[in-house]
Amino acid sequence: MSAERPIGVLIGALGGQGGGVLADWLTEAARISGFPAQSTSTPGVAQRTGATSYYFELFPEKNPTQPPLFALFPAADDVDLMAALEPTEAGRALDRGYVTKRTTVITATERLYSTAEKVAAGDGTIATGPVLDALQAASQKLMALPMRALSDGAANQANAILLGAIAASGILPIPADDFRAAITGKGVAVAPNLAGFEIGIGATGGEEAPDDGKTYSPAPDGFDADLAAWDEALRPLIGHCLARLTDYQDANYARLFLTRMQTISGTELREETASRLAAWMSFEDVIRVAQLKTRPGRLARIRSEIGIDADAPLKLQDFFKPGHEEITGFLPPWLAAMIPGAKSKRRAGEGLTLRWPTGNAFGYAALKFLGALKFLRPGGNQYANEQRAIEQWLGAVTKAADIDTSLAVQTARLAIWARGYGDVRSAGLKSLADLFINWDQQLQVDLAGLKVSVDQSLLLAHANPDAPAH
Repeated sequence: MSAERPIGVLIGALGGQGGGVLADWLTEAARISGFPAQSTSTPGVAQRTGATSYYFELFPEKNPTQPPLFALFPAADDVDLMAALEPTEAGRALDRGYVTKRTTVITATERLYSTAEKVAAGDGTIATGPVLDALQAASQKLMALPMRALSDGAANQANAILLGAIAASGILPIPADDFRAAITGKGVAVAPNLAGFEIGIGATGGEEAPDDGKTYSPAPDGFDADLAAWDEALRPLIGHCLARLTDYQDANYARLFLTRMQTISGTELREETASRLAAWMSFEDVIRVAQLKTRPGRLARIRSEIGIDADAPLKLQDFFKPGHEEITGFLPPWLAAMIPGAKSKRRAGEGLTLRWPTGNAFGYAALKFLGALKFLRPGGNQYANEQRAIEQWLGAVTKAADIDTSLAVQTARLAIWARGYGDVRSAGLKSLADLFINWDQQLQVDLAGLKVSVDQSLLLAHANPDAPAH
């Protein structure tokens, strides 16, 4: 044999991202090109929808005199290419010693958050930037691909884009046409995957890690003058908040956000307050759930995630369990007060259990109708309660800002108590209300003690999301 060793490719992906299909494409492309190759997979711990590592080896010589010996799994300094559909999966490979100066890393930049990140009451997410910085320092080359931007939102193209980037890297001696033939032969969403492959071929990949990995929605039409009044550094965040609230309710509700933000000064406090305020103002109720369940493209995304095409039959059922607060939330306060609370059932975690067929025309239309009732929200019981709590919190933030900026920032972060639904949300809002009792007096008489109370409340919220702060 003239070649010394196989070329090793490690693929990191989560369930539903198409990592197995990507490995199959590589194996088939190698067969078409006439190179000996082998692909194996190792299931990992289910942290989102189940992480799996795929290992592919190709011997870079056609018709070798002796059959090559392939490994079933990678070893340190044996991986020539690390390809990941999620950046922390590439970071996991680095942690295990698979990424060295021999290795080229091609990774998506968008995150899929783990269970541990999502259960944190505050921001428990792992920042993408430091992960990519470490990969760049340890590897021979890093290609960071913004898959969402490249695919224009088509989730099913991500693995095909990654295949195109692998082909363009030149690490595997396989012609691009053989990759295209492998996609065609596989027969899975051929047209969009071929389009994704071409996108990957042309993607250069940024070698500089993004600052925070965050993406922002553009502000809706009609808010250009409003955005111009803000510091340039804050405009992407403010625009994103406006887009969220306009989608949630309407433009007038988004302008209420701007009015409330006028009471806040200082870049750090504005940034912290804006993100918390927009999230709180778009609190989830039954109307919001219906809005999200009838998003355009949701059924297509589900088909893509489970690997079936548009012609295959799909039966989809969503499970709902609204409690008393959810059922009465959009009713006027006087009417909500007339409906029995069934407190003992709420404490037991019981609610109205529904299995709703959102995959058929009737079920979808019913949810669409419910989502269209958002015009009723401002007159609803939950809306009134949430707005009172928001104003109380904002008042505490602005009063703290007059005395101590660091306390004001911490007070803004207290909005993490306004999360969840049912008893969890009620307990969180009560925790805030209790903390804000005699707020003005505490600011004047015992500032040090108030700082301790706020810090302790934040620690409790992060440590145990369901625990009341009193």
